[in-house]
Order: sequence, then C-alpha cells, then structure tokens
Amino acid sequence: PFPDSLTNPTNPPTPSRGHSLGIPEALPARSPQGLSRSPWAVKKINSGCSRRQRSLFQGRLRKEARILRGLQHPNIVGYRALTEAPDGSLCLAMEFGGEKSLHDLIEERREQGLGAFPASTILQVALSVARGLQYLHTEQRLLHGDIKSPNVVVRGDFESVKICDVGVSLPLDENLAVSDPKLSYVGTEPWMPPEALEPGGIITDRSDIFPLGLTLWEMLALSIPHLPIPGSGSEEGSCSEDSLDEDSYLAALGTRPPLPPEALDPS
Repeated sequence: PFPDSLTNPTNPPTPSRGHSLGIPEALPARSPQGLSRSPWAVKKINSGCSRRQRSLFQGRLRKEARILRGLQHPNIVGYRALTEAPDGSLCLAMEFGGEKSLHDLIEERREQGLGAFPASTILQVALSVARGLQYLHTEQRLLHGDIKSPNVVVRGDFESVKICDVGVSLPLDENLAVSDPKLSYVGTEPWMPPEALEPGGIITDRSDIFPLGLTLWEMLALSIPHLPIPGSGSEEGSCSEDSLDEDSYLAALGTRPPLPPEALDPS
C-alpha cells in the first residue's frame, strides 16, 4: 500500500531526536496527504559525512528499507517509503514508533535522580523486544544484529515499545545461525555478545539475546554497559577518556557487568 518514493511533506521536521551511524532521524509534522495519517519518522544521511561514509550509509539505508518492507509486527517499526530529499540525500520514511528511544528515557531518569525503572516497566520492555526478536528469528530468519537501548523506541508511558534500525541485520539459516562466511556481525561494542568478539565465533539467534539482557541491565543501572557508571566518581557523571580504564573496558566486553548496589535496593 506504500509507494517506492514520495514527495517530502512541506511541513518542516522537528529537531533531530537521535542518530545512528551518522544518519539522524527527524519527525515530520504529518504524513503526506492521502497516505497514512500517522506521524512518520525520517532517517536521513548526515550531510557532514565523508564520501566514503555516505556510500556506506546509503548501502545500509537501502538494505534497511528492503528488509523493513517485508516486516510486519507490532513491536517493530514499519516501512513507509525510500526517497530523496531536495538536496539529493537518501531518506528512509518509517512508522513513527515513539517520541523517544529507551536510551533517551534512561538518560532522563538518571539526570532526574529517579533510580532504576520499576520492575513492571522492565518486564514490559523485555516482553515487547523479545516478541519482536522471536518474529525476526523464527518467521523472518533474521538476526537484528544491533540490539541496544538507542534502537528501542517508546511511545508515551511505555504504551508501545518497538525495535528499530535493522540496517545491519543478518540472514539466519534453518539452525538459526549465520552460516555465510562472507557476513560479519556489526553491532555496537558495549552491547556485543562474547561470540562476536571471538575469532571464528558462531553467530546465532542468541547473539540478539545477550545484548537484550544488557539493555535490560541499562534500565537498572541507568548506564551504558562497561562504561563508568555516572555519579560513581566520574566528574559530573560524565565519561571522559581520562576516566575510562581502556584495558578494563576491553576485558569486560562480552560479559554481564555487576549491578550497582542501589539497583538492588528493594526500597
């Protein structure tokens, strides 16, 4: 029901609400007239990218559009169109999955000093993402390949939780493994599963489950895995090159970090 291309809405987009691999996302005020009346999210390649980066990101954006067109699940953002902006840059229009990413909400909660998310909210996120992953793995034979809090979008007060950003997904075989030797797991370093860090490691559907666990850990610790927990000695809760012990960080990758004591406090 959606076209291969479209004319961008005349309404100006709101400020960027996030970015991935140099590709910001903006929210148009409304959908083009005559099509879906729900808001759309638009992913556009950053004009500041180098020619090499632009070529890489265009390939990923086209791949993401191709994959999204074949997906339909309540916990995965939907495809709308692949088009060009007036400046000629490639744009991917998608269902607007939510106002903020889970990462945004984690940062806000930490800044407000609210502590870990309630168990019921963590359970809701766990179930929503797990259902989306089960659909990808068993029905579509796809590994998402980059599960993390910035790739989970939330609408309202966790009324809807959806997975986004399938641009680095990998095909799974009948054993739910990535068997093509030419393919490699991309992911994002702090959330990488141990098999993605080992030479010759076997990537399977479980390679999405490990980073999901770390994403839920984020909701308890209010921190990115393996980086200094804000407020635990780093200046103003920030993480700088000086505060990061690189050797310890690299050694910790692929493991589950301990929870801060306050996250375990039942009060």
